[in-house]
Amino acid sequence: MKGKLRLDKGLIGGLIIATVLMVVNIVLASVLPYFTSHKVYYDSTAYVVVILISYVIYIIRLFLLKKKSVNDVAVVLFGFFILWETAYKLGWIHNDLLLPSPEGLFHVFVEKSGEITADVWGSVRLLFVGFILAAVFGTLLGLLAGWIPRVREVLLPISNVITLIPPLMFSAYLIMILSTFRQAAIAVIFFAVFWPTFQGTVVRVGQIDKQIIEAAKTMGVGTFGMLVKVIFPYCLPGIIGSLSKSLRGAFMCLAGAEMLGVNLGIGYFTEKYKSFADYRCVLAGIVTVGVITTVIDMAVNKAKNVLIKWEN
Repeated sequence: MKGKLRLDKGLIGGLIIATVLMVVNIVLASVLPYFTSHKVYYDSTAYVVVILISYVIYIIRLFLLKKKSVNDVAVVLFGFFILWETAYKLGWIHNDLLLPSPEGLFHVFVEKSGEITADVWGSVRLLFVGFILAAVFGTLLGLLAGWIPRVREVLLPISNVITLIPPLMFSAYLIMILSTFRQAAIAVIFFAVFWPTFQGTVVRVGQIDKQIIEAAKTMGVGTFGMLVKVIFPYCLPGIIGSLSKSLRGAFMCLAGAEMLGVNLGIGYFTEKYKSFADYRCVLAGIVTVGVITTVIDMAVNKAKNVLIKWEN
């Protein structure tokens, strides 16, 4: 346990630099006054909280991973915030509308916490429904196509064409033929995940060692048993490993679909405030999307490590 709490000497210097930059961030946010030409002033509490949370995450990752790259990321991040804060407070940035102060950006999460929470929850619900449907059906059809040549020869050329079309291209048409905007958003997510999942599963089935297949056949395993007991377990690590990329892509498509008409979701939040020329909220929406996709990526990787233990 003590070893986990110790850092190599090569990491101490980076830790000191990152800590100093973090303190400078807080001091600048708390002490440095706004340039007199700026007409909008915001409380710095939310910004300071973000800096402190970022520092805590950095410390945890540094002690867990013990990599110099963790120090480098922290130094770049805190250095960027110092540059942004200083440029705004000293008046190098004069456009409050297009480029707000860090305090102004993060204060959005205080001002509109309820609205952002509801929109994020709305997006996650749509994402969950569309993604689960696509992952299940894409995997099942991919297993069949990978194992049965005739099915593969019919569906694979079709999928090769459809996957070249950006899923958002279907959104305008889906909005017209489906009864609600939410159904259209779920359909866009389905298109974004289904075909890549199908193609990836087909490829993985084709990569199975022929000796494994022959051994199963000699034991009298039929088609159903082959798919369930042999092929699916073999492909499962690769399927779960691809979920992170698929989820990120699905969320990007969802955010785009929400901008086209769905009246709830983080994409809708961003589009709504863009129409009001409130770019603080637009940037807050972008930051929220970045946080969500990062959390999704971490959650999927963690799930893979827990569920597919024989790969670790």
